[in-house]
Amino acid sequence: MSYKRKLVEILDRPGGRFLLGKIATMVIKRGGGNGILISHVNGLWTRRVGTDFFPDSEKFEYTHADFSVWGRQMGQYVADTKEYWLQHYVPQQGDVIVDVGAGRGEDTVTFSRGVGKTGRVIAIEAHPTSYAMLKSFCELNRLTNVIPLHLALMDKPGTVRMAESESSWMENAIENYGGSPGITVRAATFDEVFKEQGLTGITFLKMNIEGAERQALLGMEQAIPHIRQMAVACHDFRSNLGHGEHFRTRAFVEQFLTERGFTVAFRGDDPRDYVRDHVFGLRPSRTGSG
Repeated sequence: MSYKRKLVEILDRPGGRFLLGKIATMVIKRGGGNGILISHVNGLWTRRVGTDFFPDSEKFEYTHADFSVWGRQMGQYVADTKEYWLQHYVPQQGDVIVDVGAGRGEDTVTFSRGVGKTGRVIAIEAHPTSYAMLKSFCELNRLTNVIPLHLALMDKPGTVRMAESESSWMENAIENYGGSPGITVRAATFDEVFKEQGLTGITFLKMNIEGAERQALLGMEQAIPHIRQMAVACHDFRSNLGHGEHFRTRAFVEQFLTERGFTVAFRGDDPRDYVRDHVFGLRPSRTGSG
């Protein structure tokens, strides 16, 4: 272990984190990273890049290799949200958007800024660490029209276990096959959320929940007539990679949406397998934005 890493471990605890943040900020500034501040906020190591905040991790894990991309990160969030989710819909002032599988706020920020002060964004995230980052991200970036919710959407209320991916936090998924350690998370139906949040209509719903699409959709029978447009990330490509047949949901999602009055669209010619698995549910006319 290098002396630098040992120093980080010594300081990354109550009483030392303020100093560690100051040292990290100074190192970045010397490397040309003006306008970047590292600090420990809301229990998370967090970057401020210009006026934007990015909660990153519970432990100090920054490296020099990270610095070069930080200035482009918020712009990349916006570009990715438009590329993956907003192919058929552009957020308008006063719209209501539900972000299911909000992660750490990567898409939530574009949705929030698009719907403005008169709109609402319900951001739902199941994984506890990702939810903590999402909540802090919204707070620090003053996304006051966002309501973060910590739960997993399923076909019935209760609890579920989340399996944590070793390769990327973005692949954390509801445990479907048993036998591996996981995190217990509260489960609810979307119909419950719809009622609890006092919604009367949803302009756009994005869903990206790593293979749990089937259960989540089955839990929104009462709410779905009030949803104008949807974009669902299916994960058949993960099944094709050998991650399990429970990821193969695209046929079910297409049939479910079609039977409930949506016109289904997708990007079948895209070279990216995960993009080809995005299913868009469109309606011919607006159903309200509650």
